[in-house]
Amino acid sequence: MLRKKIVFFTALLLFTLQLQAQVLGGGNTDINPPGTNTPKSVKTKKGNIKYSYHEGWALLKTGLMLKGKFMYVDANEQIPEFAFVDAETHKKKRVPVSMIEQLTLAGSEKGLTTRNDSTEFVWVEKFKDLYRKVCTGTVELLDNSRIIDEKYETIDYYTLIAGRKGYDYKLIKEVANIEPLMTDRPYFMQSLRATGRTESRDYRILMYLINLFNDPDPMRILKWQDATLTLRNGSTLKTRVYLQPMDLRNEYIQSGNTAYIHTHDGKDFKLLTNNDVESIKQDTTTYVKGLYGLTQKYFWGVNWQHNGEKYLIARRIASNNNYFFRNKVKDGLDLVVLKLGNDDTYVKPINEPDLRKFYLMEIKAREDAANAANTPAETPIGTEVPPIKND
Repeated sequence: MLRKKIVFFTALLLFTLQLQAQVLGGGNTDINPPGTNTPKSVKTKKGNIKYSYHEGWALLKTGLMLKGKFMYVDANEQIPEFAFVDAETHKKKRVPVSMIEQLTLAGSEKGLTTRNDSTEFVWVEKFKDLYRKVCTGTVELLDNSRIIDEKYETIDYYTLIAGRKGYDYKLIKEVANIEPLMTDRPYFMQSLRATGRTESRDYRILMYLINLFNDPDPMRILKWQDATLTLRNGSTLKTRVYLQPMDLRNEYIQSGNTAYIHTHDGKDFKLLTNNDVESIKQDTTTYVKGLYGLTQKYFWGVNWQHNGEKYLIARRIASNNNYFFRNKVKDGLDLVVLKLGNDDTYVKPINEPDLRKFYLMEIKAREDAANAANTPAETPIGTEVPPIKND
């Protein structure tokens, strides 16, 4: 029964892996074969994967270099090995995996490994196996797959490990297991907690976090905007910022009541909160903090008045298909209009959809007028309301 469960969940894992939405570790609590505590080499179902020859080279542990064609041989319970055809002599031989120090082959699993033209394998002594490099850089992510570009349905006992120069390799069962390799840059684990993904087993999140950590110029992709932050001690800070959208219904981030600001000063990331910052100004737009009464969580919003009532316009989480909950569709559906109540907290009014339409119409009218006059418009718009103080 246990064996059937393991096969079922590993099949589910690889199905989602092919969709690039992998879950780390499979459905069972131990991603390794029953009764073991360390990763084993890949064991694929007989006939499940039809491996092909790939051009490449191998460095053996003896120092010998091999150049030619390599094909992984499904050895079942035997010692795993590669079939090798020498490029010069065309002679065939078998090379046990345990003899290989490094192997690089032409071709790659698109969308899964960071290299598009080749696949690299390295021997990891701690786990006594040959591992495929998935992410490269300061922090490396590796798995025990032998796939280059072959089609497949399942890989039994799929295993992920991560490493970094000067650190020990770590077995990865959930995203937070990467923490020991990132202690010198605390933002990354802080952001993991801020986005509610500490216990995530989503393969995409792990890859994104590692690639972000390794990227020497992350703003090239993120494109966060410059802003001036007014801190609670009265000083100001100029930096690039991203305001994390509010979790309107506690769907994604159940713990804490914090409003987060992700910042980058040109050198590294830093996570700030409503406890650090009073207001944020980007161009002509000023964001202040409010407290949402239903969830007792702080959020960032822009002041707006309508028919004598005071509101804050905030961005809510409308999509969780990317690390920072960024809504790629600029249709206004990720905005929410929150009304100031008598107790200085904000509530979502019953007529919120209608109010949002009025607000978007107002923005459009301001933008059209600004374009006609060739002057900058305040977007989003609103009148100043004193920010809510933290307790």
